[in-house]
Amino acid sequence: MVTKLHASERFVINQLIDRGVFTSTLTPRTPQATVEAVMALKRTVTQQRINGYLKNLVGTIPENYQENLVWLLGPLKEDAETVHVLLATLKAVINIPELQGNRADRAVLTQTVVRQVHSEVTTLDEREIHRLITALFVDRFKLFIPDVPEYTPVDQDQEITEYWDIDPEINRFAQTVVTHFRQKQAMPPLSAIQRLNRVLLIKRSLNRATTSPQLWQVLQDNRQAIAQQWAELDRFDLEIGDDYALLLDHTRTPSRAKPTVVAIALARQIGVGIPLEKLNQKIKQVSAVLLPNYPINLTLVKQALTDLGLVTIQSDFVTPTPLATRFMAKTQSEEETEYDSVNDPKTR
Repeated sequence: MVTKLHASERFVINQLIDRGVFTSTLTPRTPQATVEAVMALKRTVTQQRINGYLKNLVGTIPENYQENLVWLLGPLKEDAETVHVLLATLKAVINIPELQGNRADRAVLTQTVVRQVHSEVTTLDEREIHRLITALFVDRFKLFIPDVPEYTPVDQDQEITEYWDIDPEINRFAQTVVTHFRQKQAMPPLSAIQRLNRVLLIKRSLNRATTSPQLWQVLQDNRQAIAQQWAELDRFDLEIGDDYALLLDHTRTPSRAKPTVVAIALARQIGVGIPLEKLNQKIKQVSAVLLPNYPINLTLVKQALTDLGLVTIQSDFVTPTPLATRFMAKTQSEEETEYDSVNDPKTR
């Protein structure tokens, strides 16, 4: 039976899905919804209901360190290199002298952090480290806010210095995450439905052609029960077709990232698919039409293809997923591009 959740419980679980962490520190600026969730989490019954829902959904519950929750699922849990960057970044930031105490100005040079992390993670270059830190701390955990100071244009080119504004929550976050990674925990045995829900949560789409027959049958046999599980969060709709399944997220918002726009346009144009060796050429072709005067980064486009679940790559062949049809890429002007997520069944 699906656990019936209260608003604060949904709030905590959705935070865990988005960030992997829920911390209990309160400040005068803390939003009211967060305050209510933190207060609710102090009650044992709230913790039990959150744990019960997540256990039923995917087989694992959050780890609780003094009412700070950690719940990491997916690639981050298994990618040792990413974890190394994560921990090295935390070490670098919490040891920066300028961030000691309660200073109002918590901006640090991006390059300072990147170089410090690079001194520990020598297997990656600084560009890749910058990308990973951005993906983790800016996009996922939302603890670093990019800050480019205002400057006065001059005739000659000038270098723009990038800063990150560091959230005061970083120390509590660091304690929680470090404790998590120090405690090795074995993967519990999972039911077929729990394994299926894990795949849906990580990939957000399933394709009959690339899903094991056993898992696909589990989806067909339990489609109503699984859809009810996800619907309880008041966030997801599970759409199941003859040869696909989509976990549609109401919170997905339009993006103006140019590589993402190119990725969506490409996924909608490749028909039944293309050989992997032709992917770079296709990216260049789509980019030339969509953004003729913009030098696109091939790596970022490929990352967007996989991060959004727009394609699958198997046997050196790139195939669009049904999720690709849920997005729409457009250009408003040469400088401004965006995509919209067409993911609410009620709008179709």
